[in-house]
Amino acid sequence: MEAELFRAPRSLADPVDSEAMDSRARLLLPLLILCGPGLQGCRGESEQTAQRKALQKTVQRLLETRECAGCELSGAMLEGADLEGARLAGATLEGAKLARARLGKADLTGANLSRADARKADFRGARLDDVWFSDMQLQEANLEGLDLRTVKGLASANFEGANLRGINLEEAGFYGVDGPYRRTERPHPYSVSSGGALLRRADLTGARLRYAVLARCDLEGAILRDADLRDADLEKANLTGVELQGARLSGATWEDGSRCAAGSQGGCRSPKPR
Repeated sequence: MEAELFRAPRSLADPVDSEAMDSRARLLLPLLILCGPGLQGCRGESEQTAQRKALQKTVQRLLETRECAGCELSGAMLEGADLEGARLAGATLEGAKLARARLGKADLTGANLSRADARKADFRGARLDDVWFSDMQLQEANLEGLDLRTVKGLASANFEGANLRGINLEEAGFYGVDGPYRRTERPHPYSVSSGGALLRRADLTGARLRYAVLARCDLEGAILRDADLRDADLEKANLTGVELQGARLSGATWEDGSRCAAGSQGGCRSPKPR
């Protein structure tokens, strides 16, 4: 009896304990491999799954009701979606897939579409007050007749081949620190390099661009027929192959920094020497 009471604890080297520990280790090993130290991997995976399911539910609700003001839709798959007249004011659509989506007459006031892919999307009639377009892909998108004066991040968006007929950009512009297009020039000490938007082959027929800043923009092959470019800034822009029939250019700053004479139309005329 005394021997039973005062039996020494088994040592860690005891073969029975060691075998039990090995068995437990074999059971836990696959879990550790899958989840990582501290099971963080499993917790992270479940959080990602929950986020993905929440996004899918939000997308489904948007498609069914077209009501999603303030929704979190970052990275949402909405390619070719019919969102005509949708209410998306204040929504976050960063990195969303919107190629070929129909967004006509949608309310996107204050929405964030940074890095969204909206190639060939139709925005005609949409409300774009204070929208973010930073680094957005808008190649061949249709923005005809829209008021873009309060849209943010225009300089870094790609508008190649876009329909920008009749847009209103008076006293605003496609130029800024984030602009991707920069013509070769000698750098100046302490200067901040700025660039213009990519507007190759964009159709800007009849666009309202008075006092607009288009400096350093890539406008190669763009159509500017009947556009109002009076007092606009086109310094260092790429104007190769630009169509200017009927465009008003009085007081505009040309690509070489010269000022277009009063009455310039269809091209920039140098002022008469005094």
